[in-house]
Amino acid sequence: MTRSESNILRSHKRFTACAIVLFICGSLVAYFGLGQVFDFPDILRRSPEEILLKFKANAPLVRAFYYLFAISHLVLAAAVLVSARALKAADGPWLTLAIASGVTYALTQTIGFLRWPFLVPQFADMATAVEGSAGLAATLPILEAFHRYAGIAIGENLSFWAMSIWLIGMGITLRHPSIEHRTIGGIWIATGCAVIVYTFEQFGGPFSLLAPLLLTTHGTAYGLLLLFAWSTLKSSDAEPVAENHPIPLALVSLFSAAIIIPGMI
Repeated sequence: MTRSESNILRSHKRFTACAIVLFICGSLVAYFGLGQVFDFPDILRRSPEEILLKFKANAPLVRAFYYLFAISHLVLAAAVLVSARALKAADGPWLTLAIASGVTYALTQTIGFLRWPFLVPQFADMATAVEGSAGLAATLPILEAFHRYAGIAIGENLSFWAMSIWLIGMGITLRHPSIEHRTIGGIWIATGCAVIVYTFEQFGGPFSLLAPLLLTTHGTAYGLLLLFAWSTLKSSDAEPVAENHPIPLALVSLFSAAIIIPGMI
């Protein structure tokens, strides 16, 4: 590898690590902010009328936090694309599938989030433009249709399917002989499989018991991403990602637990 190629590789690794950290910080601020002002994510399973009334009560903050969510996932899309350079030593169909699925996940999440700062305010205005309950009654079916399509179909089903393939593909890539992160790779794969299981939660009934998997899988995925950012940043030019040491592993485990446990209480 020439000196120029080495410098480019290092810049790609630094970008990947920094973009992952920015994504995690932005997403967590948006997540916990929406939890405070919008009862997120439980609000998404309530009636359209309740969603709209809750939105109107704190519209400026809800719009701002959802916009931050959208921007953060665009940053993740960039990180996923550039990470392919760091993992080039394990190049193959699984890495290609992981990168494509990771970008798809980030973009579908962005589409789902952007309806809140741009589309939902229009429904709120429509609902109040007509006196009495007529405006609300006329608006709710349209809001419900968009909520099910942009939110559940794209923002959850399609997005989480892509997320699961991304996590599984990354796990298989990290277990490649050129990297040999077999244990961590296995956790990526297990987390991806858990995401697939969670998608059945929308059917309700006994599947509603799967609801805690949303926070568990995302908290674990954020921890894995943070560990990947550290390993990428600390790696030499001769290795795709650095070896995982006990201290960063312990810190990342505490980080994931700090996301998961408060949401379970």
